[in-house]
Amino acid sequence: MALNYDYDESSETWPFFLLTILLMLLIPLTLMQCYKLIYSKSKKDTRNHEDDKYSELEALNDIDTPEEIIKFRSKYTSKSKLSCLFNWKNLFIVVGWAVVFYLVQRISNNDAIKQAAIGIFDPYDILGISSSSSDKDIKSAYRKLSIKFHPDKLSKDLSADERIVMEEKYVQITKAYEALTDETVRENYLKYGHPDGPQSTSHGIALPSFMVEGSSSPILIMFYISLLGIVLPYFVSKWWSKTQSYTRKGIHTKTASYFVDRLVNYKPSEVVTVDLIIKWLSHAEEFKQFYPSLTSKDFEELLHDHINRKSSNEKGPDRNIIKNRIVAKCHSLLLGLLDIAAGFRNTDVANVTLDTFKCIVQAIPSNPKAELLQLPNVDKEQFENGSLDDIFTIGKLFTFDDERIGKILGIKDEKLLKRTLTVASNIPHIRLLKADFVVPGETQVTPLSTPHISLKVLIRSAKHKIINTESFPESMLSEPQDFEHQRNPFSIIEEQPLIPYSYSPYFPVKRRSAWCCLIALQKDNKIIQTPAIINNLSFHNLSKSLDKREVKMAGKDIKGFIPEDWEIGTIKVPLGQPAPNQEGAVYFRIILKNTDYFGADLDFTMTMNVREYSEKDLQQMREESYNNDDEDSDVDESEEELEESDDEGSDSEYTDIDTDTEVEEDAVEDREIKNNLLFI
Repeated sequence: MALNYDYDESSETWPFFLLTILLMLLIPLTLMQCYKLIYSKSKKDTRNHEDDKYSELEALNDIDTPEEIIKFRSKYTSKSKLSCLFNWKNLFIVVGWAVVFYLVQRISNNDAIKQAAIGIFDPYDILGISSSSSDKDIKSAYRKLSIKFHPDKLSKDLSADERIVMEEKYVQITKAYEALTDETVRENYLKYGHPDGPQSTSHGIALPSFMVEGSSSPILIMFYISLLGIVLPYFVSKWWSKTQSYTRKGIHTKTASYFVDRLVNYKPSEVVTVDLIIKWLSHAEEFKQFYPSLTSKDFEELLHDHINRKSSNEKGPDRNIIKNRIVAKCHSLLLGLLDIAAGFRNTDVANVTLDTFKCIVQAIPSNPKAELLQLPNVDKEQFENGSLDDIFTIGKLFTFDDERIGKILGIKDEKLLKRTLTVASNIPHIRLLKADFVVPGETQVTPLSTPHISLKVLIRSAKHKIINTESFPESMLSEPQDFEHQRNPFSIIEEQPLIPYSYSPYFPVKRRSAWCCLIALQKDNKIIQTPAIINNLSFHNLSKSLDKREVKMAGKDIKGFIPEDWEIGTIKVPLGQPAPNQEGAVYFRIILKNTDYFGADLDFTMTMNVREYSEKDLQQMREESYNNDDEDSDVDESEEELEESDDEGSDSEYTDIDTDTEVEEDAVEDREIKNNLLFI
């Protein structure tokens, strides 16, 4: 039997098909672009709010950045406003929505579509009633319309065509009434959309006939073959290859496999150095994809050239560009290696990986004096060969006057010295004020509870006088007790600003520094969980003038020091495992390492004291609960008295409290507290 197809000559179908496809693509893409626009704007506003105090340091970073790095940034990383605005995604969105509006207008002006819509059987519309009308309303509407359109009631002055239209209208009215009142007819309407049951259907192609049967037919066939046989498989295979070729941390699976192999074959007797980590990095698959003609030995030499601030163009044309590109990629590679090292619980490799991070960011080899060599304008030869060999830190450097500092660093120009001191005073140093294991809603760590580490830290300059914990009131060091922070104790981190851009003139891209927190068990010095990255901390304190060479002491207090003017930072790190199921003390080694600056690290021990609540603790908790209840009742009574005094003539009613049940209630509450603690 031959099949006959109806072509979409009147454009009733293909506009809807194309409109559906476009909206499926445009709506998520538009929302994604709007989110990026809003997020980038809010991020920029946050940065401007926090970083305006450090614009001088950022300006010095731009001044000290070599011309070669500036050109690289403009070519590979910098995006102008025009390039952000005029890209293929935005162009597709604009053109796509223009096509959508055109299709909507075409559909709304298409008479064939309107006629098809009119042909849809709607009994409520025919009777002129709403879908919520009652049976009485239906009968009333039918009676009025049947009187008006009944063939016997029609005027004799109507023409034959007019009479036929009116009679057809009466037939539709009758069918509409039966579709709403007669059970059989209603069943047909609900099942098939028409009171007469199934209607004739036709198979059609949502294309005009000239595109299928005319000279355009080969073009259409080639289009479908290209779309289904080439374009779609290409994008699917590309997406699948990307998902299978890269880990969740964004490094290539071959690179991750190489790192895993190095750690599997790692010997505890082997000394981990920055040079060893660089050798591992040189085997990254990402580098080979960038430059297939180069070997891992070439990449290793380029990385060493960067660390030693040497030009690589002598080894070949455009070698400096190659060097900068692979150095920029080291950020994600080092973070991937850090996670893998933590998975192997290898503290030594993780520590040296972060040291390598600093060396690459500051372009300085591993050196005991790296903290001072990261400063600009330092005469390396004079500094390293000087007589003051015991100066290794910026804090020690700021014990001398500016003139002496210039001689130590080999800086003779006063302007250059001033710039160097500005950079030195704005490199953040972190001081630990308080460290606790915290269980939300509890006063201590109980067995099998879920604690997290809470650190109160002071971001300070190396030139500042050291401020002890006792100088700050307890209220500034305590945890917030409001409901929001108890529900989400990590929300306080989000309230802190992003860390400003770091001073890294030799790194190919602008970057923000961060702290990585490694947690290891003290007994075996092995990492117990994935490193936490701290990106939110205020650097507001760096702008304070508390020069250790100028401030005076009043006993143990610092003259002019006002604690409330300083900001205390909070670092919270969730533990990846619950507390032990037995009481006792567990010792942890906490390592806080900055990714960008030398001298901004912390390494200390924390003790987790795990214990059950004693009877004394339970009694104290019960008394505190009673005190809170009493305070609430006092407030309620005072409010009631105020209401009674305002309402003259009203009688007060009091209810006696049955104190005989207090002992019984104490026992019940004691059991409830114990049960809750056991449940936790």
